[in-house]
Amino acid sequence: MMERESKNSWVGFFIGPILVFIALGAIWKNESRFDYHQAAKKTQAVNSPQDLLPAQRFSYTERMDPELVLPGDYVEAFTGYLMVRRSAEIYAWDKDTDSDNNVTWSRRWMSSVENNSRNQGISQQLSSRTFTADEYQLGALTINGLRIEFVDPTVTIAPFGLQVTHPALRVQGDYLYLLKGQADKIGDERIRYSGIPVPATATYFGKADSGRGVADTSQARTGMINALIQDSGVLHHIVAGDRETALATMAAHISRLKWIVRGVASLAVVIGFSMLFGSMLGFLYSIPVIGSLARSGSFLLSLVLALPLILITMLGGYLFSNPLVLVAVVVLIGGGLFALGQRKKATQRAVSQQLENQYGAKLQTLDLTELEFIGLAKLAFSDGHLDPKEEQFLRRWSRKQGWNDARFTAMLAKANQMGTSDPQSGSDSEEQLKNLIRLALADGDLSRSELNVIQNAAKHLGFDQGRIVQLVQQVQSVSLLG
Repeated sequence: MMERESKNSWVGFFIGPILVFIALGAIWKNESRFDYHQAAKKTQAVNSPQDLLPAQRFSYTERMDPELVLPGDYVEAFTGYLMVRRSAEIYAWDKDTDSDNNVTWSRRWMSSVENNSRNQGISQQLSSRTFTADEYQLGALTINGLRIEFVDPTVTIAPFGLQVTHPALRVQGDYLYLLKGQADKIGDERIRYSGIPVPATATYFGKADSGRGVADTSQARTGMINALIQDSGVLHHIVAGDRETALATMAAHISRLKWIVRGVASLAVVIGFSMLFGSMLGFLYSIPVIGSLARSGSFLLSLVLALPLILITMLGGYLFSNPLVLVAVVVLIGGGLFALGQRKKATQRAVSQQLENQYGAKLQTLDLTELEFIGLAKLAFSDGHLDPKEEQFLRRWSRKQGWNDARFTAMLAKANQMGTSDPQSGSDSEEQLKNLIRLALADGDLSRSELNVIQNAAKHLGFDQGRIVQLVQQVQSVSLLG
């Protein structure tokens, strides 16, 4: 038992991170996938294949032959379809093992035989396949069928009208069945067909070659992940309808495909993290109460890590594939930081001048934090002395700024040397308070701690809460106008 748990734990440690890596790769590539809709919009519409130039990206709209014939393999042929997809399934045993190593067996239809002890000796004879034509004729234009792409929806092809050539296949409902004669039906197989009917009018998007339509592979994509997310990078599409209708269909198709990949890949990231954390905490799952807490904690931790990672990957993939947007964002952020820096410098210069004019002392080069401390200290010294509570407040404030005792003492002495500032009028008091507000707003934001400092200073000067809010709004409006 312990050996089996250890094996499953290592499987989670190994498979979980791989699943996360592949899923994040799919999310990244999905955001930077080839946009065949935009590529199709950029093609030049032509009225005749004779107007085509070599290697020209073009679109062409015409009527199609409704009697187009595709090969059938297990059936004679398919008439009237652009593409036919055959889906094969086999009825076999499915083994499901949960995190507690409990095994559940069930029988179901699956696309291939699962490798487990109960499926030994079962083989699958029927296979899935996609059928397309070697060539398509769109009016006077001949289109090469190699790497052809479709985005129109498929319909189910009823087997009753098909001429079956496989001797063992039997029609039942929408399927053709290959029955093996077992009482429990294990090993039985079935296939179903779906296809895209030939439209009366269609539009082709692709590249010209010797007056024919061929695949534009200039942005072709390869690799496992691109195959998983169905990103071929090829423009070689036959779409139902005129050009505008076809473009609308392509836009809807790629949008839907992107959201499907986003959803499935995001779920895979969460599952991958859950497998990893489940392996780490799996030894707790069998303990009453603690086990349920461990499961919930594992899932929540998976969400906490997965969601930000998914969003960052999506954003990164989008910006990477849209460099102009990336440049605009960088310029915007850089410009904002530069403007904020200039505003802070201007505020510091203005406040320094105001303090110098107000206190009659020549200020040395001080940063905003030091200026704010001097303003607070001047208020504390306004009655001619510094009582213990005021000193304790100033010391706490300085420690929040990361000052040591030596710097605190030096700055307190500097403030004291500048003389007292006992306000003689309400306007003088307001100006002192505005100085503090300007300093607090110098970084473009008024934090909670800064607001508390201002409120304490305002109480010392006899202002109520309403007046404080008015003064903050006044300073903000003046700063914005400046």
